[in-house]
Amino acid sequence: MHSVARIIIQATPAAIWQVLSDVERWPRWTPTVLDVQPLTHHGFHVGSRYRITQPKLRPAVYEVTECIPHQAFTWVQKAPGATRIADHRINACDGDGAEVELTFTTEGLLGGILGNMYAKRICDYLRTEARSLKAHCESPHLAAALA
Repeated sequence: MHSVARIIIQATPAAIWQVLSDVERWPRWTPTVLDVQPLTHHGFHVGSRYRITQPKLRPAVYEVTECIPHQAFTWVQKAPGATRIADHRINACDGDGAEVELTFTTEGLLGGILGNMYAKRICDYLRTEARSLKAHCESPHLAAALA
């Protein structure tokens, strides 16, 4: 199962990255994340692990497997028979703003089954996260804080 949400945000890639990579604060701007607990220390980088709690889902541990500041990060959750991959990409647009692409993929025998079972919820969560990220990054309060 593979789901994608794309959205144009009127903010710089650096500003979007600052919000997106501060994963512990996601519960403040998106209703799809209730809690994020770091399991490793020393900031957000490849190898960082986080326990994510989302509505109507069991808590899961994700590990950052790719981290390119101001451009992208990927984190992966592995369980027997299932791998879940969440990818976050920021691409500068001509003029102002950037396109953000959020993808969620499930792999493996159980991953395929779970992906199909939760496909609607996953798509809804991706769209909600994209809209919430846009609203947060474009808010006058955040723009003033980043200036």
